[in-house]
Amino acid sequence: MAPIGTLIGPVVNARNYKARIAAAILGLDLSTTPDFQMGVNNKTPEYLAKYPAGRVPVFEGADGFSLTDSSAIAYYVASKAGSDSPLLGQTAEETAEILQFILFAEADYSPAMSGVMYPLYNYMPLIKPAHQQAEEQLTRFLGVLNTLLIDRTFLVGERITIADIVLACDLIMPYRDYLEEADRKKYRSLTRYFKTMVAQPAFKAVIGDFVLCKER
Repeated sequence: MAPIGTLIGPVVNARNYKARIAAAILGLDLSTTPDFQMGVNNKTPEYLAKYPAGRVPVFEGADGFSLTDSSAIAYYVASKAGSDSPLLGQTAEETAEILQFILFAEADYSPAMSGVMYPLYNYMPLIKPAHQQAEEQLTRFLGVLNTLLIDRTFLVGERITIADIVLACDLIMPYRDYLEEADRKKYRSLTRYFKTMVAQPAFKAVIGDFVLCKER
């Protein structure tokens, strides 16, 4: 089977994982760029001429089609299985719910998560009032998700969808480096959900064995 395209970006990256997990579930061949260096390759004149914002990852399809948002890329990869793709919902209502959760993950949860995690990684300055506000928002959104998942195994329907892939990947940084055991006990349903996701064969094939945060 010929690759459906190439995912350009660092292979060890939570946002990069989304499309690769979707491809793994669907049995699609998706090429990667193992030698890609963040902050180097995406700053070259050639890269910026094609993708002026310098965003990563980028998808370049075998047919010339390209995308730059990780969740949009993952959704597109999921669609390559056809109109009956198991990752896109079984009804119009389920597909709408999937989009709802993807948008929540990207527009609400992810900015708060980034505001907490990026200063810890020295990706941005630590400004205490802003960091505290981000922590409050992150705590709120984690609580919302925890409540939602009390009686659900998956976000939509009875099997994994692209919404689960997007959200689980967006949860990787806090579960790996921020939410210690005591914190995880506050979010038992969300933690159970996350552990279920990263134990899926396709997740393990892409990210390997996941180790939960021991201490910050």
